Amino acid sequence: MRKLSLFSFLSFFYIIILHSVLSLNCGIFSGSYPSGYSCLFSLYSTQNSHAGMCGYYQYSLCCDEIFSYINQTCNSSTLAILSFYQPNNTHVAEPNYYSWKLCAGYHTYPLECEIRDVCYENETCLVSLYSTANSHVAECNYYGNKLCCKKLSDLLVNSSSLQIPSPLVFGNSVIINVTIWNVGDTIAYNVNVSCYENGKLFDSKVIPSISPSSSAQIECSWTVSCLTNISIKVDPDNLIKELNESNNEAWQQVSIIEYLNVSIDYPANEQSFYRGQTIWLNSSVTSSCGSPPSYDVFWYNESVFIGKGEDIQWTIPLDDALLGRKNITAYANSTSNNYLPASKSINITILNNIPNVTQLRFNVTPAEIEPENAIQILCDAFDLEDCPSPNNCLLEVNISIRSPDGNWDNKTAGKNGNTFYREYTAPFSPLGNYIVYCSVLDSDNGYNEGSSTFLVYQKVGITLYLNSSYYWWNEGVKIYGSVKRSDGTPIIFSDLKAYVEQNLVCNTTTDINGNYACEFTAPSSIGNYSVVVEIVDTETGKIFVNSTILLVKVAYGKEEKEVERAKQVSCYEIPQLVINPDGSIKQVFVRVCILT
Repeated sequence: MRKLSLFSFLSFFYIIILHSVLSLNCGIFSGSYPSGYSCLFSLYSTQNSHAGMCGYYQYSLCCDEIFSYINQTCNSSTLAILSFYQPNNTHVAEPNYYSWKLCAGYHTYPLECEIRDVCYENETCLVSLYSTANSHVAECNYYGNKLCCKKLSDLLVNSSSLQIPSPLVFGNSVIINVTIWNVGDTIAYNVNVSCYENGKLFDSKVIPSISPSSSAQIECSWTVSCLTNISIKVDPDNLIKELNESNNEAWQQVSIIEYLNVSIDYPANEQSFYRGQTIWLNSSVTSSCGSPPSYDVFWYNESVFIGKGEDIQWTIPLDDALLGRKNITAYANSTSNNYLPASKSINITILNNIPNVTQLRFNVTPAEIEPENAIQILCDAFDLEDCPSPNNCLLEVNISIRSPDGNWDNKTAGKNGNTFYREYTAPFSPLGNYIVYCSVLDSDNGYNEGSSTFLVYQKVGITLYLNSSYYWWNEGVKIYGSVKRSDGTPIIFSDLKAYVEQNLVCNTTTDINGNYACEFTAPSSIGNYSVVVEIVDTETGKIFVNSTILLVKVAYGKEEKEVERAKQVSCYEIPQLVINPDGSIKQVFVRVCILT
């Protein structure tokens, strides 16, 4: 082993600084070393020296960012940068030569070192070796074989890195300026800087290089949204080895200005209304990012203020200037400075309110009259502008009558307040339903009408005859007669129905002269029966009836007329029970007369 030489000028407190880089500071210290530094191993001398574990010799190789230990194996957080023949008073060699290893590492990554004659720009020299095997060590400038260890960059961002413009209005495109510092020992290449909103990437840039102790700037383009946590990440995929991996992210919580959004729920666009009509004005208000905390809605007709409120009622004024197509606007405004106002407009058409006409009525009920009789026709009319009250009614009203044959009879109505009337005398012809119209016109040519009908009819006479004064059980019965109006005209070809005690027994039709005849069977029980005939006047649709009594009885012996002609008659009645052909039993009184 080569003999060590000791320089007399060295004292116990003498310090030799091998090198000083930006953040990784290493040196050979005599005796104690600065706070924050850690010892890698000790040296007998700064030149041509043996090595030992820290504290064995008076000189120590120390660094401020590296930790180390001497062991026969290195764990995953360190790498062997040299090997020792033995822990103390030993020669050194490249890492795999001896079994004792000098294991070293940064706090984030293992320390990577190589022995070569010149260190690269991104490396720093810790010591020099005479040879790569079985060697003495010395300060870096003493031997030609340098222990070159890689330096690391350290990319830093914090809240001051973010320069976010103000104000931030929803939907606007803005530029966020980002500053990144390299506080490490070497250049960082191809530095990716990504910008996020609530963790969602919205822009990314790559910086070619950042030198140690310098900074670089990038711009992130952001469309302002509802996601208000803005963050940046440097080297998000962790491709660059750094001294500190915990300072690569920063964020700011920002406040944005939202737009209010107002919609008109009612009325619908292009809907029509009348003057004087009360309608709802309904709106809904949201904001760019949800529901605003407080707001007001102001309503306008053109530029005229209507009222305030999200939902209000509006009675459309009677002013003539309001007629036509009008613009209705809902204007939403918030009491908070974080919301910008908004408006929504629709068009509606305001119509002249047409007059109101009540149901027509007549002075007789039902509305039916005979010829040469008069009927009074009445209607009530109202109008918000021209007839607001019975004492102030300026409407034009015409009452028209259309006869069944299509002829019109028009006349201006008489007036009593807001009640309009007309009297009409019914003619003999035509008979039937007359249609009445009450036509109302206001000063703005607003028109409305009401209608009804009345009937002009003649009374109808029905003659009803039986072909016998009485009938036996189930004997054939014939009824006959004629049907004529009061003026003598027959009702021809009209359906006629005959009923016995409300049971339909006959259905026939009148002939061209208005005559009818009908046959049916007498009931199967003794008694008096009501016979009713019913006919509908084909011109008026009015129903007329007539009735008589049908007698079912049993008669034996002399006829009643013969009894009446007898000189002496003695009669008496005997109660008897009679079984009718229909099986019913009825009590009767049998009249017995003795003729002499």
